[in-house]
Amino acid sequence: MRILFFALAVAVVFLALQGTQKAVSDARPWMDPVITPEEKAAMEWIRSNTADRAVFVTDIFGGEFVMGSTLREGTLGGDWAIVPNVVGRMSDVQYRFYESNSSKEAWETAVKLNATYATVPNRNIFAGYAWKLPNKDIFNDGRYFELVFDNGYRIYKVLK
Repeated sequence: MRILFFALAVAVVFLALQGTQKAVSDARPWMDPVITPEEKAAMEWIRSNTADRAVFVTDIFGGEFVMGSTLREGTLGGDWAIVPNVVGRMSDVQYRFYESNSSKEAWETAVKLNATYATVPNRNIFAGYAWKLPNKDIFNDGRYFELVFDNGYRIYKVLK
């Protein structure tokens, strides 16, 4: 009986540890910084070099930071009650912009959202669905985007 109890206890501990590791893995993006020092430093460039009310493609946290620090507009974040089609915007920014494999698709998404600039953070982005690293390669096509600021956190002008 003792052996059975011991085996059962070992199995329970093993399974509990498996769940703990997954929980820590799932929570890690929420525990990492959502704004980097480079992102903070970029706000001065934005204030000095962009028009008032310029629109930036951002993830949720980046949009809140851009709006709060520069009084520019982000495509996500801010007053959710007045953002038109917020669920569609989250999907567009997550999948058709930051996770896109096509420069043209990302550009079309930025234009659809009336963005004049796009931010590409040096961190995972969260646009409402998942924490992911942005696909930085899609911004290398000079027909659609022009790099205007880079300290690790990149800002691209959306070409019209």
